[in-house]
Amino acid sequence: MLATLADPILPVFMVMAAGYLLRRIGVMEAEHAGIINRYAFYLAVPALIVSVVATTPFLQIEWRAVAVYSSLQVGLALAGFAVLRLLFRIEMREAVLLGMATSFVNHVFFVLPIAERLVGPDAAMPMAGIVMVDAGFIFPMSVLLVARLSGGRTGQGRLAGLLFRNPFVYASPIGVAIGLMGDAAPAGLMTFMTFAGGSAAPVLLFTLGITLAGSSLLRTGGAVWTVVGLKLLAHPVLVGSGLAVVGASAFTGDITLLVAAGPCGAMPFVIATQYGVATERLAKVVLISTLLSILSLAYLTLRFV
Repeated sequence: MLATLADPILPVFMVMAAGYLLRRIGVMEAEHAGIINRYAFYLAVPALIVSVVATTPFLQIEWRAVAVYSSLQVGLALAGFAVLRLLFRIEMREAVLLGMATSFVNHVFFVLPIAERLVGPDAAMPMAGIVMVDAGFIFPMSVLLVARLSGGRTGQGRLAGLLFRNPFVYASPIGVAIGLMGDAAPAGLMTFMTFAGGSAAPVLLFTLGITLAGSSLLRTGGAVWTVVGLKLLAHPVLVGSGLAVVGASAFTGDITLLVAAGPCGAMPFVIATQYGVATERLAKVVLISTLLSILSLAYLTLRFV
């Protein structure tokens, strides 16, 4: 377990710590996180999604496991949103993103590098279906919802414009198209996607560290701990129970459970930064859930040793 902590978990976490440290010593500023985040939003993350989806053998994905995971993810996000609105009176847009954080995992940016370090590129296959649902449905719909709430009334033309400017709407379909082309796909195109996408995880973790350096963990509040508790306790328990019901294979079950046990995802933070939503609570839930998930992830990775 200590070896797993030393490599690969802590090195991935240290990227976030580097952003935190560089802001604390005055090298980076808060506005730098927003600028870097735009690069991640419009290029790095969509390219990563394309590269993951394009190289996934769809017929080998256990879609029943994906269905269980995704349905529980949506249900938990709605439950979290309701609690945050009714109990803590959180502003609508922030409540949407905090509810999303209760079950939207840092899978591509945190869990996938760890899993690939442990078992190789095969780790991506059980995650690919989850990534496709997140990237092709949950994330773009969340972006559109927050954009609509940010802009007031949205007509059909405005909604079409939001869809057109959202790169995550295109990422999964492009990945599917490239995958279907097989050897006929331009090799340079995949090189570009892989090269640009490879920067997504460290860039987003680094910007999170910059943002977190401006927040005090002494004032977390009940809303933050509610989201963290739902993410780290309720989410893996529900997913583990659901996978047992549908009879997922051992490898898919272990990888999917590893995803469910991961920390709150960075993407709600990305959306909040993009649309001017308060980020302090989101940054705190990402940091706290990441810190607390280190030991649970290290324990679960023993399944692969």
